[in-house]
Amino acid sequence: MGTYTEFLVAGYPLLNSKSFVLPEAMTVFRESDRNVSPRSLADRNRLVWGDAYDDAGEQIETAVQYICDTEVVIARLDVMGFTLERARQDFESGRDERLITYTDWAKEEGNDYGYKEEITLLQSLSFEAYLNALRQVIAEGITPYAIDDTDRPELSQHVRYILQNDEGYEITYFADDVRCLIRMACEVAPKPSKVVQDITDVIDSGYYETDEPVCQLAIDSLINGHLENSNRIVLTEGSSDAQILKASLALLYPELSDYYSFLDFGATRVPGGAGQLVSLIKGFAAAGIGNRIIGLFDNDSAARDARRSLDQVRLPSNIVVLAYPDLPLLQEYPTLGPSGLSCLNVNGLAASIELYLGVDILTGKDGSLTPIQWKGYLESVGSYQGEVTRKADLQAAFYEKLAQAGSSPSQRSEQDWSGIDAILQLVFSAFRLSPTA
Repeated sequence: MGTYTEFLVAGYPLLNSKSFVLPEAMTVFRESDRNVSPRSLADRNRLVWGDAYDDAGEQIETAVQYICDTEVVIARLDVMGFTLERARQDFESGRDERLITYTDWAKEEGNDYGYKEEITLLQSLSFEAYLNALRQVIAEGITPYAIDDTDRPELSQHVRYILQNDEGYEITYFADDVRCLIRMACEVAPKPSKVVQDITDVIDSGYYETDEPVCQLAIDSLINGHLENSNRIVLTEGSSDAQILKASLALLYPELSDYYSFLDFGATRVPGGAGQLVSLIKGFAAAGIGNRIIGLFDNDSAARDARRSLDQVRLPSNIVVLAYPDLPLLQEYPTLGPSGLSCLNVNGLAASIELYLGVDILTGKDGSLTPIQWKGYLESVGSYQGEVTRKADLQAAFYEKLAQAGSSPSQRSEQDWSGIDAILQLVFSAFRLSPTA
């Protein structure tokens, strides 16, 4: 007959699956989220089991679950492109398709009486109305199999509709990908709360081995057929950029670090520079690589010059080209030129990774910012290329800062991570605007 798994959001059984986990749902977890711990049978989720274990006494089982904070799951879904806006688009498209279907059936039969109520309800079911109904369902723990029209006459028509156990889900949702439903549920769930995939019973029934990496295997099964489910690949101009961003991501956003891969320049012996990054991007595009790829350039004249050749290339939707963002700090930054020291806006002219390491790194012992040295003039973009002095010293100081933050989280609040965080936020948002990328 099979055994079921439960996928819970804030304690609410949003999804279930027979014998095996839903691979798409498992992409919100990583193996580091796996939790194996003793649990009293009496503590099993009552929305799933009711009073079945009220007489279990002190019986203990070994619960195997994947557990993650709801806010972290939201961030991970956003990284994968399953934003609230995508959920809205997915919802409205599916609802409209169903509305057209019922309308067509009514026309074919010459009498809309059999579909009038359904059509009227769908016309009133906006995205916001659905979210409000879902919020109530989760907050009050109203499950499809526990509804009693006599006992709950106060339930709205929208709540009743989404609890009709539709399309194989526990609740009705117009979805091409179940992650949109998860995204919506996490949005309206109370905070703080947890997202849990409980696989205790399917392990006990022998569908998985006790030590089997269920999450990773589920993700691998998706990657084999659809490379868009694999890690996002970040390509930078050089090894220093990749190493700094990778280490910073692991420190500041450890819950998202496994969703990104950085090109290992040392292992691959790939040369650096803006021109080489352009070649890599073109190569990935020509090869038809299915992974989501982020080409991340410095915010300087050399990068703007190199990127001009990409203007003539139609890149696939899974490749996004970005440059480090402008920073307020760099609008009046000390520079060295033929006329001596002067403060200029170096955004777009000389902003390499070092200028994003924090004002605490850029400030010297004398209290002044490490200056930019102007180099050659690039006629193609009509500007000079600048380069910060003492690059090696700045990078060495940054790694000391990184080590301090890792060993003493309290020190992190006293450090300046705004520049690095601005880059990471840009990376996180790379695919949020395109629901199909």
